[in-house]
Amino acid sequence: MKYPHLPHRRSHTARQAGVVLAMVLIFLSVLSVVALYTVRDAVTGEQVSKNIHTNAVAMQSAETAMRLCEDAVRTGQAMLGSASVVKNDASEGLAGGDMPTQWKTRANWYAGAAKVTLIPADYITTASMRPLPRPRCMIEQYRLRRPDGDATLSDPYLITAVGYSPDYLANANGNAVAGSEVWLQSVLRP
Repeated sequence: MKYPHLPHRRSHTARQAGVVLAMVLIFLSVLSVVALYTVRDAVTGEQVSKNIHTNAVAMQSAETAMRLCEDAVRTGQAMLGSASVVKNDASEGLAGGDMPTQWKTRANWYAGAAKVTLIPADYITTASMRPLPRPRCMIEQYRLRRPDGDATLSDPYLITAVGYSPDYLANANGNAVAGSEVWLQSVLRP
């Protein structure tokens, strides 16, 4: 049965096939870009998290060295486990009130240097851990200006500590190329 009063409709499916394909391609392109940014953000977040962890380990290592060297000065210890505590008299050649500068020389921080105290490995690691580059500290005593001539004041010590992360690597000049290196300083008057 035909309905003469209804207009005849023609099918437009042939024209719409090209539009659907174009829409699907645009939609897939947008989804690909969103997926790419999501993966990039996940990788970046993971790298930031690793860097924070690496820096925290180096900071704890430096804090351990700082605390042990401050205690050695405070109590007058000459040894930290099997390591000798090196106390540098930085007052020679300095005018009263000048700050020590031996800590600024990179060569003074190498493991065999006579001016640095290496923290024994058993103070910072257990047998199951990979040995870290051992943290170290430098103790420099110096003199303050005393305008009133009060000789009862003790001379202060500048204590500088360096801690490293487990993945720390240095080049031939001693500069870090990988990992973290944290420097801390304190002034202690016993």
